[in-house]
Formats: sequence, C-alpha cells, structure tokens
Amino acid sequence: MRFRFVLDGSAYSKHKNAFKETLKRHGLMFRGTRETFVWASRQESVTATFERDEAQDVTIQARLVWQSRKKTPLLNEIKEWVWSVGGHGGEEDDATPDPSASDAIDRELAIWDAIHKPDVDRLRRDGRPGAWIEKDVRDWQRKRREKRRELAGRFRPT
Repeated sequence: MRFRFVLDGSAYSKHKNAFKETLKRHGLMFRGTRETFVWASRQESVTATFERDEAQDVTIQARLVWQSRKKTPLLNEIKEWVWSVGGHGGEEDDATPDPSASDAIDRELAIWDAIHKPDVDRLRRDGRPGAWIEKDVRDWQRKRREKRRELAGRFRPT
C-alpha cells in the first residue's frame, strides 16, 4: 500500500520539525543519505524527495511517499499534518497503469489468455467434472490478476 503527498516547499520547510517528531514518535529512524531521504521501521517507511533551487537555497516542492502492507496510525498523522500545512495527496493504486500503457497491457494479456485460459466447452466435452472446471477457471482468474499487476508494474512510467 502506498500513499503519495505533495507539499509546497516553503510549507514543508516551515513545519518539517513537526513532521520529523511524528516520525520519531512512531519509531521510524532515518536510514537515508544526503540525496535520498528515507525514514523506516520494520513495518512502514516514508521516502521524501525535494525539488530545490540551489542558487537561492530554498525548497520549491516536497514529495512524500508512505509505504506499508496495511494502514497504520502514522499514516493518519501524516495525512493530517500534510493537509494542515496545505499539501495534498492520497493512495496510489498499484493496479492502475498509465493510460498510454493500457493498450500494451491489453495486448500482452490477450496473448497470455490465448495460452492459459481454460476452454470450458472442450473440458466438458472431454468429461472433466464440473467442480474441477470451476477450480481451473478460478485459478486462471487469479493468475490473470497477478499477470495484470505484473504488467502494470512493468509498463508504469518512472
């Protein structure tokens, strides 16, 4: 599960101490470098990227990405903090590909379906039990969802 937030650079700079205190209160430790800002615990992490004007030494924009397997109290506090300082954001849907990539994903799935989709009529004619056919179809549907997620990740813009 991943949530992305975007803040104005001046708002982040002004209120970053409150953000860092929230991370510390929830047990996240800084594990990044001078270029990559990452705070992490065993269950969740927050990554920050900044757009800066080095000439004027100001932050133009801050982007935060919270990641975990499930929603946590930290996520709620980050959301509250982001919106209180004028930022915005929300959940990133991992299953939703870039619209320009959807045609490529559909083509790949059509090829995959041609190979893997069970032929229910042929299986019935061959005498396969109905319960087995239903199980074959459910397995195919599950594997197809996994394939779609894999393709969406492959075609996602970076």
